[in-house]
Amino acid sequence: MSITRRSVIVQGGVIGAGLLASGLPGMKALAQISPLPWRRSLQGLAWNDPIVATYRDAVRILKAMPASEKFNWVKLSEIHGSPSGFKYCPHGNWYFLPWHRAFTAMYERIVRQVTKNNDFAMPFWDWTANPYLPEVFTMQKTPDGKENPLYVATRTWPPAQPMPNNIVGQAVLNNILASTPYEIFGTSRPRGQNSLDPSWITGGGGTQGILEATPHNQVHNNIGGYMPTASSPRDPIFFMHHANIDRIWATWNLRNSNSADPLWTNMPFNENFYNVDGSFWSPKVSDLYVPEELGYTYGFRNYFKVATASAKTLALDDKLSSVIAATTSDAAVAGLTTAFVENSKAATRNAPLSLPIKIPAGALQGIFSQPPLPSGMETMDFGAAREQAASAPRVLAFLRDVEITDPKTTSVRVFLGKHDLKADTPVTDPHYVGSFAVLDHSGDHGGAHGHRPPPSFVLDLTDAIQRVYGGGHADGEDINLQLVPVGAGAGKPGSAKPARLEIAIVSA
Repeated sequence: MSITRRSVIVQGGVIGAGLLASGLPGMKALAQISPLPWRRSLQGLAWNDPIVATYRDAVRILKAMPASEKFNWVKLSEIHGSPSGFKYCPHGNWYFLPWHRAFTAMYERIVRQVTKNNDFAMPFWDWTANPYLPEVFTMQKTPDGKENPLYVATRTWPPAQPMPNNIVGQAVLNNILASTPYEIFGTSRPRGQNSLDPSWITGGGGTQGILEATPHNQVHNNIGGYMPTASSPRDPIFFMHHANIDRIWATWNLRNSNSADPLWTNMPFNENFYNVDGSFWSPKVSDLYVPEELGYTYGFRNYFKVATASAKTLALDDKLSSVIAATTSDAAVAGLTTAFVENSKAATRNAPLSLPIKIPAGALQGIFSQPPLPSGMETMDFGAAREQAASAPRVLAFLRDVEITDPKTTSVRVFLGKHDLKADTPVTDPHYVGSFAVLDHSGDHGGAHGHRPPPSFVLDLTDAIQRVYGGGHADGEDINLQLVPVGAGAGKPGSAKPARLEIAIVSA
């Protein structure tokens, strides 16, 4: 499947080091230039800050509405899903980000309507800067003695325990922002998609990148209560989490373009959302690119110089897009998938799974000869980082159709070449590659073919191969990818069984 070349913008200069910082005074000044409501970080906002107070009032009002009202808190959440399963919400394919942007924007507008506060913008929980559950969500009563509608008793994550660094830490964020093209950053298209039939939206079938597989899924699962379920929007913290996911997408767009494929841009979300007058709002994906056009801002769009990517960067992104979009046989014909291995065994906590795979002779030499690739976060010079990344091959590992038992309480850690791997091997080990999890879709039977395939994941092994093997790797020798499930949230881990491991080595 060919991918049309598109115009890609990437950061060409130096972005101020506070771009992703929470509550930075300079960012406040930028936001004041815009007449639009500004989405701010929860960090540092007092319990009685007008933003928090407005959100708390709105949740109270919506919960008090009769069940027959379409803006009733529970009824609105059922647009996403209910105890019987997910409804319109997509996970595990490239509609994940735009659908949730529209869903969160809808709630933001309803909050303004019911509270008569037109300056309100949905705050975000920056779990990288502050990995603890925000205090305004953990107090059962507010300091004035009133019940707190933002508190949910069924959450299981301890307020005094931070979210793990390997899920929400700065290194994870760096890797997310360095991920290109869109279908690696924002999860790929459903395999085999050939139309704009709406059944493609909810059927999964894509390959999840680090943004969805790591912080998104695992923060949901760790919090517990409603959050690991289709009813997750019943927990008011849902929108703080998704506003942060949305902010990361907006930041990524400062130097990267979204997909230009019509199967993504032209997909409509027909009658999925409401306007504040109760009529349907049915945006298509291309209507959802720019936060400012939806009535809110993060305070940084259009304030930073951008430059067109080089031909080498464009070529690499096009090849990566082709790898993601291709079927297995297409990729093999194109010479992009260099190795694969089928698998029938499951990884468990007590018995990690090792997947040895032979890389063709000479295929990794271009990686061994390169210095470690920068993320751009070190100097905030993302353009230079992307150009350097485009000069060396990228090694991608695709874990296809991963069957995960007990998904609400299972996180899968991935290591490279760790021969004595155990469940308690720390994520600080140099062999550690990353982790992934999935939201529980058991019982869902949507999708274009009447069933939902097991999830797939993509990991970039480039840095790990340099770090683990370096010049000491014998040309043509096996490399070993290893999986070990660990507990997530308050539960014990299940198992993880990928049907297939594919390795693709891609260069511009």
